[in-house]
Amino acid sequence: MTNPIERAHQALVARLSQIVPANGYLSDAGTRIKEGWLEDLLSAEDVAFPFIAIQPGEYPPPESGAGVVKALIGRRLVAAVQPVEAYRAELDSLYVDLVRALQVPAGQKNPWGQDGPYSVVLGTSKPFPPGQGLAAGTLVFPVQLHVIIQGA
Repeated sequence: MTNPIERAHQALVARLSQIVPANGYLSDAGTRIKEGWLEDLLSAEDVAFPFIAIQPGEYPPPESGAGVVKALIGRRLVAAVQPVEAYRAELDSLYVDLVRALQVPAGQKNPWGQDGPYSVVLGTSKPFPPGQGLAAGTLVFPVQLHVIIQGA
């Protein structure tokens, strides 16, 4: 048996990797999906912008069902852009890209696939300007992956 949380996480990575202009997105941040803490990622010698960092988020209490548990798995997506004067416009473009990649319009088939989450809920995002020791403009975007754990 494979871990359903890891499968949902990999579906998230795959979905974010589609964020490239050839797929109709505004940025190519999907070519730079990273995992880890922002400070560590920004201090890497090969840092390139824009990028999306995936970090753990909150795991609210799960909901019990008939033979299953509905787990709510938190992730924080941190979009990072160069610390230049136009950082806000770049963050706005990344916001549009993330919303388009993650939000599924009502009535549309679940794009996450059989192994992905059955639902993804977007939280309130918050932009941060570069400065005060932060060498990038960032947008923190919390998401919740709704995952079914069988046999619980």
